[in-house]
Amino acid sequence: MTAPDHSAQLGDTIRRIALIVAVGLATGALTQIGQSVLPDGWSQAANAMSPWLLVAFVLGAGMPDRRWAAAAGVAALLLGLVGYYLMIELRYGYGGSRGSLLLWGTGALLGGTIFGIAGQWWRGGRPSQRVAAIGLLAAVFVAEGIYQIRIRPDSAIGIGFVITGLVAPLVVGRSRDERLGGYLALVPALGLGLLGFVALFAFASLTAGAGVSR
Repeated sequence: MTAPDHSAQLGDTIRRIALIVAVGLATGALTQIGQSVLPDGWSQAANAMSPWLLVAFVLGAGMPDRRWAAAAGVAALLLGLVGYYLMIELRYGYGGSRGSLLLWGTGALLGGTIFGIAGQWWRGGRPSQRVAAIGLLAAVFVAEGIYQIRIRPDSAIGIGFVITGLVAPLVVGRSRDERLGGYLALVPALGLGLLGFVALFAFASLTAGAGVSR
């Protein structure tokens, strides 16, 4: 039996942390830039939650276990906020309000945990876990699309999000059974996703006095 290679383990840990930091900061910075350079209507793509949750999902899929996946999802989304508000500070000279940080920080904790673990389930979980992860990923894009269509009926971005969600099981499912299961899981997951949007904006109204924005 050979002794564990601690230097190799340390190297893997450092690389994972560096990846999480780089992806998180880049997500926030690119989001802020996208909001200002994309044309009207399409700029909503850079003001949406589902792409950030996709980042947590993808990072979680690359982690060795659920604890790493949850930590990676949370850390990346929190660092995304740092990158976002740092970019605002550099470009416009002001930062985020306490209410904004509270709202989106809470979202990062919850969304990063859930979608980080979902990504790890999708990569190496049991069949039922993989199906649930696929349904969850699809549902968040469909729910966001429904919300965008509701607030911007003249914009194609909402339809784009819905289509992305409906195509997701075909893309990430590894087999016919997984794809079918993903579509079946989409239905209850969509209900949870819509409840999540309602809860988020109810929370936003509570913190509106502190100047919530992103």
